Amino acid sequence: MDFTLFLDIIGTIAFALSGYILGSKAQLDILGIFFISSVTAFGGGVVRDLLVNRTPFIFQETYPATIVLITIIIAYFLKLHHNTKLTDNYIFIITDSIGLSIFAFTGATIAIINEFNFGGVVFLAFLTAVGGGIIRDIVLNKIPFIFVSEFYGTVAILIGIITWIMNSFYIINTFTIITILLFGFIMRLLAFKYKWKLPKLIDN
Repeated sequence: MDFTLFLDIIGTIAFALSGYILGSKAQLDILGIFFISSVTAFGGGVVRDLLVNRTPFIFQETYPATIVLITIIIAYFLKLHHNTKLTDNYIFIITDSIGLSIFAFTGATIAIINEFNFGGVVFLAFLTAVGGGIIRDIVLNKIPFIFVSEFYGTVAILIGIITWIMNSFYIINTFTIITILLFGFIMRLLAFKYKWKLPKLIDN
């Protein structure tokens, strides 16, 4: 299996699982949970693909939706919907961090291929990584979590910036790709461990 595909699958599982947990907490039925899980995993990628005028990947391949369905089935039989602290578990955070990094890099790469400028590259990196979570929270009638807590969206933005810089100097290769992914992964873990947050204009 291609390593990038492997990472993509891990990220999809993590994002689908977060959708499953939040959908369960919102007391959605099984259709609602499948929808929320799918939106979390693929929402950003679908919007990204539409912006670059191409058919969304999930409408061409079968395995992404299959992964989400299998994740939901396994999560149900393991009764993970009863574990409201699952999203604070380090195993979940690790897989989620992998997904964040690989999706942000994928978004930046697609923007570069389509000759987007600096702002476009950073925006697609951000959108691909966190767009699904934003749509999920809006559907659940919540303020998107990346706008009120954590350092999550900032990591995606930094990956977009670094990818654009590396590409501008023609130094995108296997080593630099791995370095970018590791940077995003480590930044996400550090942000989680040390509770990094962007400052607010008004503190409670």
